[in-house]
Amino acid sequence: MAKNDKSAIAKDKLQSRLKQFREALQDENRRIELENGILGSEVLIRFEVFFQTPDGGKFSDGLFLYMNDSGEIVDAEYYIRDADDVTIAGLETEDFNVVKDLFKDAFSLEIE
Repeated sequence: MAKNDKSAIAKDKLQSRLKQFREALQDENRRIELENGILGSEVLIRFEVFFQTPDGGKFSDGLFLYMNDSGEIVDAEYYIRDADDVTIAGLETEDFNVVKDLFKDAFSLEIE
């Protein structure tokens, strides 16, 4: 499936979900039905790592590191931020493994 097709499907599905959420806000029975229909959830903590930028501040870059409730880094994204926008790039598996290995002991997580 092409990326544009997925994007259109995601936008349509999001609008459908938002309609469902609005209805749940208005009707307690719909809210209960929605809550009972949730299949599960997962805790992800996002750490943002800021890097030094030698260009005098035209932009900043860093990583978003996502950690699960077991303290394992499960995803990472690289970003560049300037005054107007943030651009995020996903990491390929090999690159993710490098980032994961480098930062795996940099952060700790305690959930009670």
